Amino acid sequence: MSSKNYAIKDRDGTVHAEPGRKEAFASRKEYGGMVVQSKNDGDEWKPYKKRRIFLWAFLAIQAIFIIWLITGSTTSTGPTTAQVAQFCGNGAWQGVFTSYADCVKHGAVGLTEAGNIGKGLGLAVIVIVWVVVDFLVALTYGIYRLARR
Repeated sequence: MSSKNYAIKDRDGTVHAEPGRKEAFASRKEYGGMVVQSKNDGDEWKPYKKRRIFLWAFLAIQAIFIIWLITGSTTSTGPTTAQVAQFCGNGAWQGVFTSYADCVKHGAVGLTEAGNIGKGLGLAVIVIVWVVVDFLVALTYGIYRLARR
């Protein structure tokens, strides 16, 4: 099992060993250097890099919502020609349209517009969910950061 050692490397290249990571960050200002770490005996000191797990998780969430939004906006909402002909061919145009040709012409437009309204409402729901999820993720991260102080 390997253990990690932490230290401060000042501008002159001198390494000042510290008992732990927290202490190394606390004494960083004193030496004016950067935090370094090594495995086992401390032969080779490498700069300590913080893991940016939250950043990558947040970017993944954003990518998922962008893909969902693009997919939702590019889907077809209108009826096909066969669906309009089937709708108008069953006599559904009587009482609403003046003729079969009028039903084919204006029925397709009306159904397409209704589909576009539904698509707009669906995209609005996606954006609202996106904002709520981002708010909750930011709130959770803020609470996490406050707890680590």
